[in-house]
Amino acid sequence: MLEPDIPIPTINIYNVIENPIENITLAIITLILGSIIVYFIGKKISSYGVNSVRIPRLMMVHITNAIKFFLYLVVILIALAFLDEDIEAVIISVSALVTFILGFGMKDTINNMASGVWIASSRAYDIDDEVTIAGHHGYVTQMNMMATELRKVDNTRIIVPNGNAWNNPIVNVSKMPTRMIVMSYQVAYTTTISNAIEVALNAASKTRGIHAEPEPYVRFREISEYSITLQLRAWTDTDGYYPTESELKRTLFAELTNAGIQIPYPMMDVNVAQR
Repeated sequence: MLEPDIPIPTINIYNVIENPIENITLAIITLILGSIIVYFIGKKISSYGVNSVRIPRLMMVHITNAIKFFLYLVVILIALAFLDEDIEAVIISVSALVTFILGFGMKDTINNMASGVWIASSRAYDIDDEVTIAGHHGYVTQMNMMATELRKVDNTRIIVPNGNAWNNPIVNVSKMPTRMIVMSYQVAYTTTISNAIEVALNAASKTRGIHAEPEPYVRFREISEYSITLQLRAWTDTDGYYPTESELKRTLFAELTNAGIQIPYPMMDVNVAQR
């Protein structure tokens, strides 16, 4: 004997809450709580990557942003589910929109995103590094998928697209622990060159922050129309480069003055003919 078909009750999550106001409220709560959770997850991932795994901060910016983007998308889809939206249709629509935008013309955007990945993976620079990028000099304050932000010495802000940064020479003066101070100075033709060299080396030895090894040295740089140019080269720590350079300039000027070595300046003889 065949048993009669007994309908099995099913529960549809979209029909559990029939009040539209409650649906909207749940969607809003989901967005708020989800955004907070994603924010703290991003912070934890970034902290773990930089402090534990020793991943450069700039690379962790890209990794964290990619993870947060995916998690935000999940939060949005969950919120839409409470609004009884067709999630599959939403995903298809978003995919179609992205495909249309990329096909319509996103060459520069894609170039910037790809360049940002290459910059981070090559460790060309990191946050707080002093760099020259695409002709702009400053300190790296942040970098996203599209551009790098620099802060100049005068506290102005420069945004450099990652594509421009990657396609131009990048000078990073913070990467190495030591830097060379190169300082040119001019003396008169009547100066004894050995004395001028000795005075410069003495100034370097009196300057705090100048390394004894490698030893400072002086190059005979140029013979010009009115002077002889010498060049003092000395090494110092990168972190204290600018204070040390400034102190070395003051000390060198004082030592040259005390030694009676004149710093020449351009002169021109003008003959006035009388008629």
